[in-house]
Amino acid sequence: MNYWHRFWVLGILALAITNLAAQSTPASKDDAKAASAKADQVVKITLPDYAGQVLKGPHVDVYERNCLICHSARYVIMQPPFSRSVWESEVKKMVNAYGATISEADQREIVEYLVAVRGTPENKPPASAH
Repeated sequence: MNYWHRFWVLGILALAITNLAAQSTPASKDDAKAASAKADQVVKITLPDYAGQVLKGPHVDVYERNCLICHSARYVIMQPPFSRSVWESEVKKMVNAYGATISEADQREIVEYLVAVRGTPENKPPASAH
């Protein structure tokens, strides 16, 4: 890039910055006061209080004891149906990546619970197995 090209680029950039600064500067002291008052206002919103409910299924007590320490019951309800292998990897991730202290036996029972309540149809146990 030659000298004149740089000069033109810097000139255009300076004009753009000056234009933006002029647009964001209040036209009068009254405008400045109004902008300041608006910035000082606190906007309050109310979100629904929906923690969700624990879905009933096999080994729900093991799930509640191990998983609800970190997750709300809504966390599982919001998940799409997953296959057994996906639920197994999710439970393993909680142990290996996030340090959840869940025994191997409890991990298997948590997977059984998750497959029963949010598993894909081919992985759900028969209704009589509950």
